[in-house]
Amino acid sequence: MASSEPTPRALSVSSTLSSAIASLENDQNLRKQIKESVEPIEDLARSAWSEINKIHSAPASQHPDICDSSLEVIKKIAPLWVGVAELIPQGEFYRYLYAVGPIMRSLTTTIVFARFMLHDELTPAFTVSSLIGLEQEETKAILLSAEDYLQGVIGAVNELPRLSINAVTSQNFELPVKIAAFVNDIFASYSLLNLRNDALRRRFDSLKYDLKRCEDVVYDLTLRGLAPAPKA
Repeated sequence: MASSEPTPRALSVSSTLSSAIASLENDQNLRKQIKESVEPIEDLARSAWSEINKIHSAPASQHPDICDSSLEVIKKIAPLWVGVAELIPQGEFYRYLYAVGPIMRSLTTTIVFARFMLHDELTPAFTVSSLIGLEQEETKAILLSAEDYLQGVIGAVNELPRLSINAVTSQNFELPVKIAAFVNDIFASYSLLNLRNDALRRRFDSLKYDLKRCEDVVYDLTLRGLAPAPKA
């Protein structure tokens, strides 16, 4: 009669699989916790974007206040990263990048857009990182990745042709020229990069169309004699 006692191999298999299943369940629970912890940040990121989006229908005199208001919303995010950072195991941030990457891109887009309007400049990655609250001692486990920053910059540029057209409608003829020059600088700089990332390459292609749309607006203004004279 065959023994009902499990063999050493059976015990080993059971132990190995049980350990793997427990590890999987722990990882799934952690992913759920991280997802829940970033939800308040997602809400604020959406609010900040909703605020900056008002710029498309507002007169130029209100643009600075709208941009400042959007950046003020983003300031509220800083303390929320602490709870997220506490959940991420040391050295394993990139395993959970999927949870924070889209938020980083959205925040980068909003900040780059707002600060271009306020300062006529491209906000560098370290400034974006600081503005969204990642320069705290308690949040060092979280990073703004280069890809998320670059994707976020492209996201901001994608919004500018629409703003350029709306500016003409509201008789603001200086803004389209400013936008076209900025988009041209961004496009020229991206053109120099050897982009091996497929997603970035696809997004880069959209810049060509953004630049053309912005230049078309300026060209039309020039034909109509509405473009401002170049500054000396």
